[in-house]
Amino acid sequence: MNTRSSMVSRVTALCFGCLVAGLALGAVAPPDRPLAGDSRITLKPSLTIGIDDGDEALMFGRIVRIDVDGRGNIYVLDYKYRKVGIFDRDGRPLRTIAIPEGQGPREATNLSGIAVTPGGTLFINDMRKVIVYGPDGDYLRTFLVGFMISSIGCAGTEELLAIGPNEGRILHAFDSQGRLLASFGETFTPPGELAEMKDMPMFGAPFLFDCAKDGRIYVMNPHEYTISVFKGRRPESVIKGHNEAFVPVKKMGRGFVSTAARIISSGDLLLVALQGQGPESGKTADVFRAGRQIGTVELPGTPHVADPQSMIYFAEQAEGGLPRVVRYEIVKN
Repeated sequence: MNTRSSMVSRVTALCFGCLVAGLALGAVAPPDRPLAGDSRITLKPSLTIGIDDGDEALMFGRIVRIDVDGRGNIYVLDYKYRKVGIFDRDGRPLRTIAIPEGQGPREATNLSGIAVTPGGTLFINDMRKVIVYGPDGDYLRTFLVGFMISSIGCAGTEELLAIGPNEGRILHAFDSQGRLLASFGETFTPPGELAEMKDMPMFGAPFLFDCAKDGRIYVMNPHEYTISVFKGRRPESVIKGHNEAFVPVKKMGRGFVSTAARIISSGDLLLVALQGQGPESGKTADVFRAGRQIGTVELPGTPHVADPQSMIYFAEQAEGGLPRVVRYEIVKN
């Protein structure tokens, strides 16, 4: 293996490990959580999925992704138990899809995420391979991707979106057959000392991005606290924020790390939850309205997605307990 390939492997392994660890953090919330500086807004829980003992369909080991389809069904990727649990809008189990470790068509070696279309097509990301299930839970196909995609999502259409630097673009749209439809969004330019690495994972694009059900796509610059917003495959705006916890790409040991973020749009609010590595990570989110940073909100766990009704789905875990999915409503008092 040459030096460049070796560095790519170390960067990928280190950052993916940090990413998975960050997504699992969180603590169970009290009933309501006010927005700092704006007591008119609270997070109010409306549904909890998950138990510590009993029905295995309701038990999770490590929740790394939550998504919803157009009918309100809830999809939960469990990294530890290597499964996708599917529930109806009221939290009742519908089915479970097992994802064994391996290189076969229905197996995955790097189980990094899921994405669900409004019609219920489920995509499972294996970094260079995508596994596809139909709305009825039947396996459809597996297709290969010629470059690394670290995160996937669906922005209110039946297309799959994926992020990963390739030929100067970071976002890529696929149909359910695996055909590449379009690539858009220019790679981010690293600072001078890292400029030659712009085509490597995490230097040209972050490992995470988020899609809203209204079609918008949110991508954080890995080198500064700015968020690029796309809609219809075109740039729409750039949002600038500030948080001392944000750390641009930097060298750590034999590899590199950077700050990941979950960016969730709910109504006229945008929540940006920076994901770190320490025990206090993931406890607050910066809140934006109309592109302006207006405050922070204390979080019960890691936010993953908002449904078309602006309900936000969190992964939470109490000390000594198993993870849970909790749905919250943002209440404007």
